Amino acid sequence: MQQSGSAAGFSRGPSQGFRESLGVDRPLLLAWMGLWMAAWVAASWLVWDGPWPLEIGPPSWSSGVGRPIAWAVVSLWTLHGLRRPPPGFVLAGRLAWSGGRGELVSPDGVVRRGATRLRWQSPLLVGVTIDDPTAGPLTLWLTPWRLGERGWWRLQRFLTLART
Repeated sequence: MQQSGSAAGFSRGPSQGFRESLGVDRPLLLAWMGLWMAAWVAASWLVWDGPWPLEIGPPSWSSGVGRPIAWAVVSLWTLHGLRRPPPGFVLAGRLAWSGGRGELVSPDGVVRRGATRLRWQSPLLVGVTIDDPTAGPLTLWLTPWRLGERGWWRLQRFLTLART
């Protein structure tokens, strides 16, 4: 669902836009880390107790050396993923969104601005993509914990007024 003025069913009604501080959402970040850990547990189980598809050399070699090597690779892959959370979960700063355009100014002064697209909207999660022509698309995941109670209410009001 794209938000770009009246072309996507949005009118230029009474909405004045949305401006709010954006913080890091700890519960969302913990849920994301939990998914990585669940993937690690599942992959570890397959490595140690699952069927071993590789038949390299004698059976004792593939289970005695191959499984620990495969588990090390899975563990390094998980650590790599855990150290790189999606920017849309952890970016903080000041978010402004109005008339199909958005801008995020981070605390260190980096500005991302461009056309916006509404990706997802549910009672506790809103996904919006800012298409910055120079830096590329940035999808932000907004939650009540990230915006605060007042900011979440303002966002819901903005989204409702933008559609009427």
